[in-house]
Amino acid sequence: MKSRTVSISLVTIAVIMLLSTILTGCKKTHQLPGAVSSETAIQISGTWQTASMGYEFYGTLQPEYYVQFTSREIIYGHMRNGEFIPDHSDNIIHLTEISSGVFRIQAEASNGAHYTYLTSQNDHDVLEYYGTWKEEEFPTTYSMSASLGRVS
Repeated sequence: MKSRTVSISLVTIAVIMLLSTILTGCKKTHQLPGAVSSETAIQISGTWQTASMGYEFYGTLQPEYYVQFTSREIIYGHMRNGEFIPDHSDNIIHLTEISSGVFRIQAEASNGAHYTYLTSQNDHDVLEYYGTWKEEEFPTTYSMSASLGRVS
């Protein structure tokens, strides 16, 4: 009788956890080994810009995007009279500070595409863009024009 009670209790706990997940809208994500959740206090400071140029915004030639980071979002925008004007944002799924000032940012665009920004080994003011989360695909998905350089 005791083992039956334990089995019923475990099933009850599993059902409660499943319902809790469904009701709160939690989505399943895969945490990389050693990764720090984007919900921590890691902050990427400054304003960044894409390497690609040639976008006209408010009568000025600008980078394709200026970029700012929060702990949960990558905000893409433009500059108008020195003020950052947001255009759109993508969700940060995993944010890892590998060492002081060296980051791995895994993001998801609104269309579901996954990409990674990784601090350059040669220059900590450059975030290299890779159109994947899979490190083995980095060489074939690197984009210099989508990479970011810190401007402030």
